[in-house]
Amino acid sequence: PAGNHIVVLSGNLAPESAVVKLSGKQNLRHTGPARCFDNEDSAFAEIMAGKIKKGDVLVIRYEGPKGSPGMPEMLSPGAALVGAGLGKCVPLVTDGRFSGASHGIMVGHVTPEAADGGPIALLRDGD
Repeated sequence: PAGNHIVVLSGNLAPESAVVKLSGKQNLRHTGPARCFDNEDSAFAEIMAGKIKKGDVLVIRYEGPKGSPGMPEMLSPGAALVGAGLGKCVPLVTDGRFSGASHGIMVGHVTPEAADGGPIALLRDGD
């Protein structure tokens, strides 16, 4: 929506809420297979190895306040997607956080988080 750069969402994966930054985004709808990772490092390694493809949805879970103390920012995977030319065609969905400097399609702060038994924990590759 015009003028709304930060939007709070809710739905099947985020029954309580999630946050998306819309500023400068063209693709407001995406359908694709989930690529699921239980930590930031394994997701980053797959991006760097060229195993994440256009159209995938990168899901990084167990990075919320309980699952990963300190709730790390998903800067490395987001930057790696942009660097690989995938920033506009591979959304990143996480129970972790992202900053205002993040680029690409980012949905963060998914709640309940995976460590609390949230639906994001149930996703499997290909969903």
